[in-house]
Amino acid sequence: MALGLRLSAGALDAAQDKAPAEVAAKWESPSQAIFRYRVAIASLLNLKPGMTAAEVAATTGFVARAIAAQVGPGGRVLATVPDERLAAYVQERARAEGATTVTAVVAKPGTSGLDAGSVDAIAIAGAFSRFQDQRAMMRDLATALKPGGALLIVDFAREGQGATQAGIDAEEVVALATAAGFTREAESSVVPGHYAIRFRKP
Repeated sequence: MALGLRLSAGALDAAQDKAPAEVAAKWESPSQAIFRYRVAIASLLNLKPGMTAAEVAATTGFVARAIAAQVGPGGRVLATVPDERLAAYVQERARAEGATTVTAVVAKPGTSGLDAGSVDAIAIAGAFSRFQDQRAMMRDLATALKPGGALLIVDFAREGQGATQAGIDAEEVVALATAAGFTREAESSVVPGHYAIRFRKP
């Protein structure tokens, strides 16, 4: 297994069945590139104090907590997760670490969980490739962003075969984003083993 969040879909589903503390012990580890580079990921959004930003499919919200430091006390951060138990954990962790502007939101399967035109920026770190209907998710993200909003997708190239296949190629992400009306703005390789592409909504 290479760096970062490189697990099969089955393994990821199994992780969702674990207690939140177990999920945190697995993913909030120096062995996970996305966790180690969470501050760098948040920085790629070019956030400003007072903005409203979101981490979609936030796992335990470690990128959301990094985002909170950048939007400041006048900003707002939403961390979308799949269930109430994880939402409670994300909320508690954020409060314990002083990230009081973070709010956990339970998202219905296959959706961002965000209201239309509600956020200035969205980050998805290591999770976009796991959505079953990526085209629909991209449209949902476009709807959630305000005009001029930024979308950052951090993922890794497709690898494996059949049921063991994981990841999504950068070219495919760009094609999906373009079809949803986004403009590709910048790309970074700051996270080892991953690409990070920032898009802009017109």
